[in-house]
Amino acid sequence: MKKFEIFMGVIAIIAIVYKLIFGSELNILLILSLCSLSLFYTYLSFIYFNGIPLKKAFKKAQYRGISKWRIIGSIGVGIGLGLTLLGMLWSLMSWPFNTYYEIGLPVLILIGLIIFVKFFDGRSVHNFRILKRVITIGIFGIAFWINPNNAFSKHKEDRVIVEEKPEKEKQEIKYFHQP
Repeated sequence: MKKFEIFMGVIAIIAIVYKLIFGSELNILLILSLCSLSLFYTYLSFIYFNGIPLKKAFKKAQYRGISKWRIIGSIGVGIGLGLTLLGMLWSLMSWPFNTYYEIGLPVLILIGLIIFVKFFDGRSVHNFRILKRVITIGIFGIAFWINPNNAFSKHKEDRVIVEEKPEKEKQEIKYFHQP
């Protein structure tokens, strides 16, 4: 599962950088990578962050040494990461009704603070794995949340203005580029 996360993360970073510099030719890779990571974190976070292999996820013995609060925290972090990634996608694509940040970032920040305190209390590997992702995705999420949606579109849309002329002459359509 770690290879999947790294692979999709690298593709997402490449697609984001390409979109910010050159335009929207790699939008399909951006959508697929960020949606895949969002689904991965949302639905498989309790398995991934607790170090349980996917093959043994449905065996009761794998969960014996893990507290219920640790599992609930892993699920909460997964939901926060997934919603923040979807908010980043909505911002990059300039799609309307981006309310993912309003849910994802507060959940991510709250659980991130709890994990931060627990990390310095016990320095466990579990908390460090979660803290790395919360800080990385949280910083990018806040950066994209602060910028307006139209700040990421490289090419502005052209407006069409139709000028009315006398009936004898044809209507002429002029294209004006929006500044």
